[in-house]
Amino acid sequence: MKTIKKLIIPFLLLAILITGLIIYTKNLNPKQPEICINNLCFSIEIADTPEERQLGLMYRKQLPELAGMLFVFQQSGQYNFWMKNTLIPLDMIWINQDQKIIDIQQATPCTADPCPTYNPQWTSSYVLELNSWISEKYGIKIGDIVEINQ
Repeated sequence: MKTIKKLIIPFLLLAILITGLIIYTKNLNPKQPEICINNLCFSIEIADTPEERQLGLMYRKQLPELAGMLFVFQQSGQYNFWMKNTLIPLDMIWINQDQKIIDIQQATPCTADPCPTYNPQWTSSYVLELNSWISEKYGIKIGDIVEINQ
């Protein structure tokens, strides 16, 4: 009986240690949200609070090719954007509640005050910002369906 206890206790301690390491590792590498269009996926940052949406991609000097920011709104609306303090040109892609692209506009960094605004033609629930040449390079167009994986 004592021999079994001597074997069980180290085994249980080892199992607890392994479980803890697995949980710790998963927390270090959470799954990155992504958005896929035409079988091409982009790693995205989510901006779903007023503060995150206001900051957006301001002050960034670069954006990886397959990366972007997804602005998430609680309800559909006519969401206008501008490029104040944004240093890189962007494609702004408006997406409706059915996850269909309804407008795409190329936006350039603002060099004059007041900055121009970019206005969608229709109401949307999301706006995706990518590097300005991405839509053309990968054939992303109005009517394409978007898959959002958060």
